Amino acid sequence: MTSRQMLGVCIVLSLMVHMLLLQQDWGQEPVVSGEHIVVPLDFDVAVKTQGNALALEQGFVESTPDDSCEDTDKRLRRLALKHYIAQVHEAIDRRKFLPGNGDLSGLIGNALFTFHILPNDSFTDIRLIRSSGDPRLDRAALQAIKAASSMIQRPKILQGQTFTMKTAVKYQYSM
Repeated sequence: MTSRQMLGVCIVLSLMVHMLLLQQDWGQEPVVSGEHIVVPLDFDVAVKTQGNALALEQGFVESTPDDSCEDTDKRLRRLALKHYIAQVHEAIDRRKFLPGNGDLSGLIGNALFTFHILPNDSFTDIRLIRSSGDPRLDRAALQAIKAASSMIQRPKILQGQTFTMKTAVKYQYSM
């Protein structure tokens, strides 16, 4: 093998190793206690209902044992959480292009952030986990998350809980 071929092989191997390392999530997972709920990034947020998130569960309910009532309570909490998380995502999306961030219309990228939602609905400990590759998009995404803090009130069924969220703020041609 010639020195030129050896250099080519080394470059290819180096690129492969770098790509693998870039795909790793180097952030430290938060410690979860009894008062925290960790909301994963792939949490299904397809719920787009207007009004009361618990309205789906209203209506005729048969008399059932306590176990079934507990299941109903868990289901109500899950539906309320899905609705609340969807509202948080929408609030962040509405604030992606705030004045003062400059013209971001031609840029593309996803910035992955993690933050805690405190019982008073404010966001704290906002950290960038994976950059979009453009500092302007990262700053704009951070500003969107800060601006959405305390804007959405959680349902009463979720009062007193702290949530840890990971979310990707996506920028794609003014969308």
